[in-house]
Amino acid sequence: MAEFEKSLRELRIVDLGLGMATALVTKFLAESGAKITRVEPPEGDPFYGLYSAYRTWLGGANVDSDAARSTEQLNAHLEKADVCIVGGEDYPGVRWRHDAAALHAHFPSLVVLDIEGYPSGTRHSGRPASDLLVQARSGLSFEHYSQRPFLMSFEPSSYGAALHGLAGVFGALYQRAATGRGQIVATSLFEGALSWVLGLWFEGSKPTPSARFVMPKDPQQLIFRCADGVYVQVVLGSAGSKGRLYQVLGIEDPRVDINDSGMPAPTADARNFFGDVDLLASYIEKRRSRELLEAIWAQGLPAEPVLAPGGCWDDPQVIHNGIVLRSVDCVRHVGHPLYARLTSASHRAPPAIGPRALSDVKVVDFGTFVAGPYSSVVLADLGAQVIKVEALTGEPSRSVFRSYSAAARGKRAIAVDLKTPAGRKIAEQLCVAADVVTSNFRPGVSKRLGIDAQTLHALKPDLIVLESAAYGTTGPKADLAGFDMCFQALCGHGWRAGGVGNPPLWNRTTVVDYATGVLGAIAVLQHLYLRTITGRGAAVGSSLLNTGIYLLSEVIQQPSGEFEGAPPLNHAQTGYHPSQRIYEAANGWVAIAARSDATADALLQVLNLGHFLKGERATWGDAAAAAISLAVRQWRVRDLLGALESAGVWAEECLRNTEHETLNDPDLIAAGTVYLSDHPQIGNMRQIGPLFRLSAARKVPQGHTPLPGEHTDALLAEIGYSTTEIASLRERRIVA
Repeated sequence: MAEFEKSLRELRIVDLGLGMATALVTKFLAESGAKITRVEPPEGDPFYGLYSAYRTWLGGANVDSDAARSTEQLNAHLEKADVCIVGGEDYPGVRWRHDAAALHAHFPSLVVLDIEGYPSGTRHSGRPASDLLVQARSGLSFEHYSQRPFLMSFEPSSYGAALHGLAGVFGALYQRAATGRGQIVATSLFEGALSWVLGLWFEGSKPTPSARFVMPKDPQQLIFRCADGVYVQVVLGSAGSKGRLYQVLGIEDPRVDINDSGMPAPTADARNFFGDVDLLASYIEKRRSRELLEAIWAQGLPAEPVLAPGGCWDDPQVIHNGIVLRSVDCVRHVGHPLYARLTSASHRAPPAIGPRALSDVKVVDFGTFVAGPYSSVVLADLGAQVIKVEALTGEPSRSVFRSYSAAARGKRAIAVDLKTPAGRKIAEQLCVAADVVTSNFRPGVSKRLGIDAQTLHALKPDLIVLESAAYGTTGPKADLAGFDMCFQALCGHGWRAGGVGNPPLWNRTTVVDYATGVLGAIAVLQHLYLRTITGRGAAVGSSLLNTGIYLLSEVIQQPSGEFEGAPPLNHAQTGYHPSQRIYEAANGWVAIAARSDATADALLQVLNLGHFLKGERATWGDAAAAAISLAVRQWRVRDLLGALESAGVWAEECLRNTEHETLNDPDLIAAGTVYLSDHPQIGNMRQIGPLFRLSAARKVPQGHTPLPGEHTDALLAEIGYSTTEIASLRERRIVA
């Protein structure tokens, strides 16, 4: 992480944003060494009172209290800046949105990050936006349960917008190194919400059974209560995991071989999709958590305890990773999630000018499943030429096409046996011809294959090598297996999502996997940009553990030891406070966001509760929630939304089954948010695509999700193999 702390020290940022998404962008850039000047609304920033960690996120900024009232003073900051951040969340009565186009026109070398509520030019644009409202309008709130909404408890729209906004900023900075011109990077809270349905939403004109299959809603995850009251998360699906877990638990079943993976069957019911819940529970409830986890880990299987937010901060691996920091006032908080080690400087030509930011960048991707491969999808969205290297049998996740396609679209595929000397030679040649190499193997595997950072940098010092690991590439847990479910449990997401009085809950959208992918892309992009300045390559890394902690950056720990900032959901899993939560109406569900005392009073007047609920909104508790709930049930959705809008109270209907509508929205298709491609087997495909836009990018054809080994011959020819040599490699089963 040390290299990140100083890598952007020459970069100057002007922060004009409001709310979580823009603050997270500022936090990341400040922790990378950038100099931040923050200008806040003259009446003050209301979000200091909304997020416990807000002041910590912005602690690296120099706040200019006068620039908000002085155009001349603000312009003086912008004249010196490289990046300007605008937009963010809405708050009642606060008007603080700056025109990105006007800023770019006046300061043409400036990269302007504009985080909107909804993409401009779409039917959603102009609607008030907070995380709750966007979850409702996007349909995200109906992506866990089939019959009722669920508030996803990690502020998904804000984190999604921040992560994709950062990726766009570094892409634009890389392009500016070639052109000298800035541009507008646009994303939105709405697109941030779509970040988490990438592997779920999909349409094809000729779908195969694999393409039709999607993980069922209402999933019963393998989270069990042990004899000591501690919940543990176990995971099946990896090689031999079911057979070895049964052995650990003493379950005798002649149908289960010791090498049985327990991979979920597409035909399984939602309750038993991941495994035989009742059988496993009957054995696990008799074991103490620590003894059980030690036995599972000894078998090389993934598992973790379910902890509250902050509960893992003193874990030896977390301490080793250095992601939790202590400020000068002794408050502990989440730090930078990435790490980097730079190589010695070497000559590097400046980037070439192309139709998109990374048109001159070549990437070799050895990753599997999601967290590794999605990094290079983000790079491909910026124009990089990505080569996906698979085993001769193909990527294991191809059996779940939606998930595979989300992490493979736009790439070219080559199938190589990396266990052979000839196969490793091909991999080496591909890497030497590239700018970026990515993988997400367990530590030690990449070294055995000759694609680790140390080996590759000896061949080509200016490579950017990304290694995404479960726990990190070094440390006491580095060799353990890890999956999204483990880190939702360990880092506090399962506890928070379960809600008051409920068991923990795993979020169906595999949030840690996709966020790790974007963070890996950000690490690569930052160091591609730095390479244009220094000529230095880098070994960069992201981990599922760091990501899980990062996605709860709102948590802080006071010197007293008390944690603040990430309370559990209410028992109904619909919100945290009666003034901002989901309520059931007579014929549907609505999300109400009365974010200020004035709008809370207006809500009470609409519901005729002014005589019953008195006092400030902050004092409302269960009685207020019950009263509002009862009153809302008397209204039909359309009538209630109309009355609330007339009263100035923000609300949205919780839309369900929005997948088809979104994937066929002409505005989102035109913006590129929906990715269209023509697949040789599945026909015309629609899926969620790039979740940010660069104003200087030109439209280019979009590549389809590759078939196994579809481009093997062409890619071998590009690195110098003759037709005869390629035929020989195929005959010897080195390639396919």
